[in-house]
Parts: sequence; C-alpha cells; structure tokens
Amino acid sequence: MLKLRIQRTGAIAPPSTRTLNPQFEVWRDLEGGVYAYAESSGDEYRMHLPGLASFSFSSRGDEISAEINSTTAEELVLDAYRRRVLPMALQVSGREVLHSSAVRSRAGVLALCADSGTGKSTIAFGLNSRGYPLWADDLVAFEISEEGSQAISLPFNLRLRPSAAALFGLSANGLSTVVTDDGVTSGAETAPLAGICVLRREDTSTARLVVRSLSPAEAFSAVLSHAWSFALQNRERKRLMISHYLELASRIPVFDISFPSGLENLGATLDAIEQLVGANAPGCLTRHPQTAR
Repeated sequence: MLKLRIQRTGAIAPPSTRTLNPQFEVWRDLEGGVYAYAESSGDEYRMHLPGLASFSFSSRGDEISAEINSTTAEELVLDAYRRRVLPMALQVSGREVLHSSAVRSRAGVLALCADSGTGKSTIAFGLNSRGYPLWADDLVAFEISEEGSQAISLPFNLRLRPSAAALFGLSANGLSTVVTDDGVTSGAETAPLAGICVLRREDTSTARLVVRSLSPAEAFSAVLSHAWSFALQNRERKRLMISHYLELASRIPVFDISFPSGLENLGATLDAIEQLVGANAPGCLTRHPQTAR
C-alpha cells in the first residue's frame, strides 16, 4: 500500500515556519520536547524530525520519501517511519489509525487502545502467549466500507519494558521481539476489526478490574480520543474522520476495561479479555453487561 524510499543527502532541508505556511505545526512529546514539525500544502505533506530525517508524502501517492544525511542509521529511520510517519500518511490518504496494539482472534482483530505507558503492549504480548497472534503494536490502521470495518496489517516492532520482558522470560533490554516484514511495505493483509478494548490502568490501592460495554455514543468519544490525525484544519477530512468513527462505534463492540496496576494482576486482565473474545467460539464479539472483580 505504501512504500518507503530513503535518499541520503548532504544535509536535511530545514522546515519552513508558520509565517511562511499557515499549515505548519509543532508536535511535542509528553515531556514537552519537539519531536516533529509538520506542514502541508494542498495534497502534499511533510514531517521533519529534527536530527533524523525529513519525510514527504501525498494524500494520493503510494510512496513516502525520507531524506537523511550520510551518517544517519537506517534502522532509526525505519523505526520513525513505522511509529510516527506511516500513521500520518495513512490518515491523510483516507484510512484511520488508532493508538493501539492488537491481536487476532477467530472473530477478527481485537484492538487494545490506551495512553502511552498503560501496558497495552504487555497485554497484547500476554494474549500472544495464550495463542492469539500479534497484529499490531502502537498503531492499528483500518478502513470503513460497505463490507464493514477492516483492519490493515502494518510492519511493526513490539517493545516491552524490562520488567514485563522478564515476566515472559525474554531478554530484559526493552526490545522483546520484532514482528515485521522488510520494514518498508504495508497493507499485505486485511482482517475484520472485531472489537476494541479501551484500557485504563488504576494505580490506587482500592482499584479493581472492571469491564464495561460502551454504548455507541460512549464508544465514539472513547475511541476518538485515541485517534491519530495529521491536522484538523482540513474541514472535509475532519468531517470524513468523524463519519468513520461514528460508523465504527455503531458497528463493532467497544469495551472500557479498568484494571489495577502491577504485573501480578496481568493474568486476571487477560482472563477478562479472553472472555470477551470467546476463545472457543468463531463468532463475533458481542456487547455485554458490566462485570467487576
């Protein structure tokens, strides 16, 4: 679907400024540091990652171009492409992308949405250890059509924190495993998006595991808060995005899962998700009443 082309140049072209391009944005990480400058002009988009690369793509093209200097390590560029640039390129081309990990079940793909640091990668890997193939880490692309909601496969690396890696008997170096193809192609496979779990970790001493089925209105709000978007200035694209998420919330079951922190509670969380999936039944996920433990 999209291919990455890397060009080594003598120097990376600097981004423009807001005074030159009103569609110029500064993107910051959770600590407030700048991790990217983004700008658009018509159907052309550009992301500049300081000190790493400048990426450019079109809403109608099938290629992402990366300009890097002669000393930049290619693996760093591939990681930035997967985690930061590819979701933006997919979103401007008409697909939607969730900040989510995912596994595949008999019913289809189950997306696990959460804020960074919640533990969605750990939960996905835990489900994988129970026989559910990994589908994605950190971003899940999908498209809405008359046939339903279809998840789109993407190359990815799955990372675990050292404590979680140790729990699964893996090398505790922060990079537990790699699940990817050649790292530069995507869209090789599609599967029904069968359900979404919105994960929330509670750090209080009284926290307990609560699984709640969301109404379509609740689901729309909960899922939209985890959506990737290049920019919201384009009214037509914003309208299409809202329409897609309304369709998604009305078509598939969405669950809110609140769970207590601590790896000792991981097993109970995995049990609850398996009950939603219906491991022994090939049918679709269904909405169900609230459960608590």
